[in-house]
Amino acid sequence: MSFFSNLVSSFSGPARLSLLGAARRIYADWAATAPMHPEVKDAMASVRRTAANPSSLYREGVEAKRILESFRTSCAHIVSARPDEVYFTSGGTEANNTVIRGITDACMAAGANANDLHLVSTSIEHSSVLEPLRRLASLGAKITFVDPGQDGVVRAEDILAAVRPNTVLVTCMLANNEIGTVQQVSRIGAGLRKLKAERESDYPIFHVDACQTPLWMSCDMEGMRADAMTLDGHKMQGPKGVGALVLRRGIECAPLILGGGQERGMRATTESLELIAGFTKAFELAHKGRDARVVKAKAMRNRLVTHIERRIPDAAINGTLERRLPNNLNVSLPNISDPEFAVIKLDEMGIACSTKSSCLKGEEDSYVVAAMLKGKGWRSRNTLRFTLDPDIDERDVDRIADALEMLAQNP
Repeated sequence: MSFFSNLVSSFSGPARLSLLGAARRIYADWAATAPMHPEVKDAMASVRRTAANPSSLYREGVEAKRILESFRTSCAHIVSARPDEVYFTSGGTEANNTVIRGITDACMAAGANANDLHLVSTSIEHSSVLEPLRRLASLGAKITFVDPGQDGVVRAEDILAAVRPNTVLVTCMLANNEIGTVQQVSRIGAGLRKLKAERESDYPIFHVDACQTPLWMSCDMEGMRADAMTLDGHKMQGPKGVGALVLRRGIECAPLILGGGQERGMRATTESLELIAGFTKAFELAHKGRDARVVKAKAMRNRLVTHIERRIPDAAINGTLERRLPNNLNVSLPNISDPEFAVIKLDEMGIACSTKSSCLKGEEDSYVVAAMLKGKGWRSRNTLRFTLDPDIDERDVDRIADALEMLAQNP
């Protein structure tokens, strides 16, 4: 018998019946990647006949350029930006690296040394923000990492208090990719604007990593008072391999990739109309259908929370439920000795989820949960992340709860 058969045979009652009757797989890892929307596939197919390079001067190239700029304009409209402030990239990781390294490189090109620069961020950022910051620290730059409270939210006043006269960049995610907590970016942005007005300075630049949010929240640049924002296509039911950096006019930012004049000199590689078409359609769909999506996902998430609190009283929900993405639930189970093996067990039960960010490998604890609780322990080690399909139904939520109860009883 398989592991799953042995496990199920040891149970009786509703949990066993639920799992034995489970035919359809449940994909609950939308934070890692969201399945591509059918309309996105159609949008990508519609531009495949446009084979020319958008930088070419002949008729086909001019048409490709026109289509590219129409996509740029559509994306700019959604985020309250100008079209020439939108730069297409290969994804959120490249976009985050570009803005962090580009702004600091521009400062150094203007005469600053690395040890003259100070940057502020949080200790719970995605690794594509943390790693570039650590690289800058190795070169001599000063970095302040602000911890969240026990609710997983970084206080705006703590970020603002960390700003120094030589701070050139503040970077804070809109919503955390592991525990889903929504950060106080509008308050941070407003505070930084006031500070810059008092100083009569363009610095510090305020960057928001919004890669996790388009399906669930507005990504309006003006609402966040942001100077820069990064987005990722496959987090919002678009294709992998495409993202965007939105950067306000006048901000000095050196390119990450050299070798050509594409994207107004910001990114030297030929643009993929097909991928950008998919990104744009996904962004439009995310923006258009958000309200109904949020209501349903939140109801299903809360149903799962109720199950867990009633049936696994020793479990711990990581992060506040009040300021959180509606489809995210990050839970720690005290009895599981190996969370990655727990994911494999759930996989055998027909449920796909994660332990932490899919960009982290190995036996690391969740640094997000550890920062939230001010130290490592069973909660940072034994995390499971469920990011629900917005169309998930009560039956599937109940199946997840059944499976978690089985894990808790038979770790």
